[in-house]
Amino acid sequence: MPRKKPEELDSAPAPAAVSEAPSVSYTRDMTVERGALPADADMNGDGHISKREMEMHLEFKRKELEDADAMRDAQRKMAWFALIGMLLYPFAVVIAVLLDLDQAATVLGSMAATYFVSVAAIVMAFFGAQAYSGKSK
Repeated sequence: MPRKKPEELDSAPAPAAVSEAPSVSYTRDMTVERGALPADADMNGDGHISKREMEMHLEFKRKELEDADAMRDAQRKMAWFALIGMLLYPFAVVIAVLLDLDQAATVLGSMAATYFVSVAAIVMAFFGAQAYSGKSK
């Protein structure tokens, strides 16, 4: 069906009320197939998605994507920070021994088992989540 000109739309008679319309109106000259938009885009529940409702829906989706991206960046930074800490931990023990801080070297050595298991769990959770989300796509 060809698009109507704006002046034709203003003079067109109002459609008869139908119990379930086959499409949802977006603007005066554009319709969107029912089911093409999520139900939560219709904020006021009138069966029509206004331009303001569509803009709000798109803004919410954009914010969701930005938040998810920021979360992935934070998780990636946390995993790299944990890996770097795991690599530098033995150097802290060696430096404590070289500076003749025997008590510090003993404390660092006794904490090593707990530290490495904890950091390994953080890194495993990050990479496991990445592998799982990669498979589900």
